[in-house]
Amino acid sequence: MNRVQALQHLIAAANADPARILQQTVCYDRSNSLTFSVSWGFAIQVYQGNELLPDLLSLQRTFGPWRRGNKVDANFMFNTRDYPRDPCKRPSVFFLKSVTSDKRGVWSNYSRHVVGNCYESNATQLKQIIVFSRKLELNNEQMNAPRRQCCNVLPSSNDTISLHIRQCEIDELISMQS
Repeated sequence: MNRVQALQHLIAAANADPARILQQTVCYDRSNSLTFSVSWGFAIQVYQGNELLPDLLSLQRTFGPWRRGNKVDANFMFNTRDYPRDPCKRPSVFFLKSVTSDKRGVWSNYSRHVVGNCYESNATQLKQIIVFSRKLELNNEQMNAPRRQCCNVLPSSNDTISLHIRQCEIDELISMQS
């Protein structure tokens, strides 16, 4: 896919649900010990084990300072976390393949992007992730911080998993335990 096609692909997702585009939602699958970080309309990262929510919200350092040398500190105005050089230590990544919508909601399909020969985790068995959500229409209350969405991991087949993104209930927390 070239750059123009990639942009058209992203715009198609934005047309389906403009308020939700690139919004990050974190889901925990206790039964398979997986953590899903969903950037709706773009990609899903799947981590083996339970990752803490604050760790997932900080940016991965996939970039470096312009100036190089041992006297240059890689300090930025925002929190970052390391990005492993070894592809087998990185989360599995699933990129948006397609998005469809109707009056019931929006379905987005994400397919696995394979990098390296890493066959160590439950996440490596997955080939596709299907995400269902209602079209996001924010009201004044939802605009208040922290503006998070909750999600459920639904029973699925061996190579496909389904996630349901929804509005959090009153006093509901995004946590590893249910």
